[in-house]
Amino acid sequence: MWGIFGHGNVAGLGQALEEYGTDLPYLQGRNEQSMVHAATAFAKATERRQALACTSSIGPGATNMVTGAALATINRLPVLLFPGDVYATRHQGPVLQQLEHPLAGDVSVNDAFRPISRFFDRIQRPEQLLTALPEAMRVLTSPVEAGAVTIALPQDIQSHAFDFPAAFFEERTWRIERAHPDSGRIAEAAELLGAARRPLVVAGGGVIYAQAREELAAFAARFGVPVAETFGGKGAIATDD
Repeated sequence: MWGIFGHGNVAGLGQALEEYGTDLPYLQGRNEQSMVHAATAFAKATERRQALACTSSIGPGATNMVTGAALATINRLPVLLFPGDVYATRHQGPVLQQLEHPLAGDVSVNDAFRPISRFFDRIQRPEQLLTALPEAMRVLTSPVEAGAVTIALPQDIQSHAFDFPAAFFEERTWRIERAHPDSGRIAEAAELLGAARRPLVVAGGGVIYAQAREELAAFAARFGVPVAETFGGKGAIATDD
């Protein structure tokens, strides 16, 4: 987990990382946006089979991650964001750089993550993690829905105790489930290719994430079809092929 600590994430999440850092190593960032960009690059380099988390304090610390979140979602790359959030109990008013909406008491700057996240949740009670975290992992491992996942953590709720079931912390393997191509679509593609005079394959990032580079190269070589790459598909075929 990348992180920059301040009011909103040091007393809860910061303490947890200090206690359990051997299982979840912490990397200190210098800029929140750069942390998310680094996490996005890591996800791409590991072909969407690994992801990094990023945590920030309330206010500008959180909004610094918005640009990186949009980039991750647009490119279908999994990153997990834990921005600190305002007090859920409402016992305290705005603190330091905290920003709230003057006409809506349940809105904070973290709501800016809603339209650019594949999944967004704000944890108002600790037991809500029992459903929020599995859903976050489902989205992070989905070839279709992968992108930024934002779990906003109010700074008071982070320090609340809850008797979580032990099974919730057991190691689990998440499968990346891919939809099989429709046989009718395959037949249509074969018919189009068979009738084409100068066919061209446009290879996108799906070739890389499906680990289909060798299959693409074999297909292109067998049928003499040239291959072009999108930005997301860079590296789908060898440059000297």
